[in-house]
Amino acid sequence: MKKKVLYLSVLTSMFALSNYAQEKVKNVELDEVVISDSKFKLKKENSGKVIHKITPKIIENNSGRSVVDIINNIAGIEINGNTSSPGKNIDLFIRGGRSKEVVILIDGIQVSDPGNFSGGFDLRYLDLNNLESIEIIKGAASTLYGTGAATAVINIKLKEATSGNTNVALSLFGGTNNDQVTNNGTSIQSSANVKGKIKNFDYLVNFSSFDARGTSSARSEDGTTFADDPFQRISTNAKLGYKFSEKFSTKIFGSYSEFNNSFDAGAFTNGANNTLDKSYRLSVSPEYIYGKGSVQVNAAYSKYDANRESTSFPATMESENYIVDAFIKHQFDKFYVVVGVNFQYNEIIEAYNIPWGESELTRVSYSESPITRLIDPYLNAVYISGYGLNVNAGVRLNNHNKYGNHFVYNVNPSYRIKLPEGYVKFLGSYSTAFLAPTIQNLYDVQYGNVDLEPQESTTIEGGIEYKYGSLVLNTVYFNRDVENIIGFDSNTFQSINQGAAKIQGIEFNADYNILKNLTVNANYTYTDNEELAVRIPKHKINAGLNYGLKNSNFGLTYQYVSDRDDTDFRSFPSVNVPLEAYSLLNFSANHELNKNVKLFLAVTNIFNEDYQEVFGFTTLGRNYNLGVRLNF
Repeated sequence: MKKKVLYLSVLTSMFALSNYAQEKVKNVELDEVVISDSKFKLKKENSGKVIHKITPKIIENNSGRSVVDIINNIAGIEINGNTSSPGKNIDLFIRGGRSKEVVILIDGIQVSDPGNFSGGFDLRYLDLNNLESIEIIKGAASTLYGTGAATAVINIKLKEATSGNTNVALSLFGGTNNDQVTNNGTSIQSSANVKGKIKNFDYLVNFSSFDARGTSSARSEDGTTFADDPFQRISTNAKLGYKFSEKFSTKIFGSYSEFNNSFDAGAFTNGANNTLDKSYRLSVSPEYIYGKGSVQVNAAYSKYDANRESTSFPATMESENYIVDAFIKHQFDKFYVVVGVNFQYNEIIEAYNIPWGESELTRVSYSESPITRLIDPYLNAVYISGYGLNVNAGVRLNNHNKYGNHFVYNVNPSYRIKLPEGYVKFLGSYSTAFLAPTIQNLYDVQYGNVDLEPQESTTIEGGIEYKYGSLVLNTVYFNRDVENIIGFDSNTFQSINQGAAKIQGIEFNADYNILKNLTVNANYTYTDNEELAVRIPKHKINAGLNYGLKNSNFGLTYQYVSDRDDTDFRSFPSVNVPLEAYSLLNFSANHELNKNVKLFLAVTNIFNEDYQEVFGFTTLGRNYNLGVRLNF
């Protein structure tokens, strides 16, 4: 009871400060530029979407945390598994959708793992210390980004050199990795960044590692101590850029990442399973600028190796994909036009498993070639008038090797009324989206189904955004009508089309600089997805206070997740079970000793809240993390 009173007091204080701040006059801040909803650098006030920007300052203040941690604080987003044991797989639930309905970009280039059953890309591959910013646009964006962009696009920008000096940054974070009962868990995270610029050549090289031990992935029902399930990640990447002239430049990016993960046999069930996942990626992005436009090609090759030999169902798989997005951007006075073509190719190179009744790994033989291929031409245009009306509209033809042609389109008008120190913006959109089954949905030897149909959806949005000085308030209503939902039958253990669903909700967001060094933010999300709401909360609240001094910064964040259902697979047929609501309070601080040394402190789940994200699996209790960063 005392914890609930304190949580309520924290929230009340945050909103009271926000109301008090509205009475104070602040300087007008420049709007951030946005690119995800148009591929052009436009002012936020001219966008017909609510854009969420995780700035370099926010990333710096959250050093030592993960990419998943900070994205999970955005309105409309629930990342399941985020506070479970570090090796637990994560699922992105945005506006009632699943991971496969989200497109993730790195420096504007789409990334996806064909070996990932849920589709998409595992954000745990990324080291937060290597990121410059993150931009999130919610709603259907299939016209610009193709299959998968049904609920959101997350554009992640990597750091790059901005000056001629070579800069070296070394970071080391160490702390506890405990659940609510154990007290011997440890976590160590380290990274090294080297970046610089030599005339027209710039470079960045990064290495990072993360090691967490001491907790079990599954919970114990009777007090039995389960074996430790350690998790290790190492990654390294290099980003090179060269400017041949004022008009022509190119960037090259390469990365290697490795996961070594142990996990248990299931809910409340101890086990000894270990997997090793490796990923390789190479991309190139040449750009030619002319007059009022540019020609750009974003091309990437990725390869993923999954080793499951040391699990209850031994298997291995190699998969790869190619993604090429070539487009022309041109400005015609008040019109901004993008014309392009996107190519995606996914293939399971080879896979091995142990057939029923045998004892040795055997190469899998497929009834169809395990390949998916899309060639999508698209057109998008933005009109920005001089009197507040803006319209973003686009069309795309999805051409899939298995499903043929599917046409999608988007109309996104907005109207802005200028105010002395800000604006009021009304926005709306009507968008359709096409989602092809992942290559694993179709061809996985255990769970695949070659007879799956593609998922299609229609999304309607309407909302308002108010900006006065540094105060920003916005609220959006969304309504998604989804057909041929691609899901999983927990009784037959096979991918299926689950029929149709109507999903609707409301998102509210508030940000304000109360004082020069004091900011407050809060958001609330309501999601009505009664038909398919497993692990998706109906209500979610995030709130935060941040106070900065000359050399120090202090942050306090609160998160509330309402009760929701999960599935108990221990019985047959499986049954839904309720998970109780929970609240988390976290604290962080950092202090700059001098221009070369910065110290960090974080305390998560301050009240050691005991809860479940996934039925029968561990969540993290109160943990402490200390860190230091050296810059040369």
